[in-house]
Amino acid sequence: MQYGQKYSMLVTYSLMAANVAIYVVLQIGGEPLYMVLAQTGTDFFAGAYWQVLTAMFVHFDIFHIGFNMIALYYFGRLNEISYSRSEYLAIYFGAGLLGNLFSLFLLPLDVQTGGASGAVFGLIGSYAARNHSAVNMSLALVYAGFIFLESAGPGVNDYAH
Repeated sequence: MQYGQKYSMLVTYSLMAANVAIYVVLQIGGEPLYMVLAQTGTDFFAGAYWQVLTAMFVHFDIFHIGFNMIALYYFGRLNEISYSRSEYLAIYFGAGLLGNLFSLFLLPLDVQTGGASGAVFGLIGSYAARNHSAVNMSLALVYAGFIFLESAGPGVNDYAH
């Protein structure tokens, strides 16, 4: 890997660090912090608009964050090579925010959700779109399916996938 490529990993590593740091803080702070940062339709429609953003960094157990960080590391690296930093961040946050907003209308209002999966799936989709060989498309779809199946569970925002 050349110096420029190593340096370009800054965004992926920063996003991973933010996700892990918030996971640790949530493990220490417990349910009161989950209530503030995780997304529920009830809270969002009552004015907690920040939750569509903060929920992207909320994970409910070690497997949830583990699978998301593996996928972020793999597809984040591929996207940082293919896109500028601003494009990469627009894809990541755009997909995560849209996934969370979309799920507000599909989930019961009292369901608490979170996870980076919507943003990661945006990276998987952008990688497949930019590098659209049959092998890359198949790899992205298989990986997306695996992440979806493995990360489904209580609190995981399946609709953001």
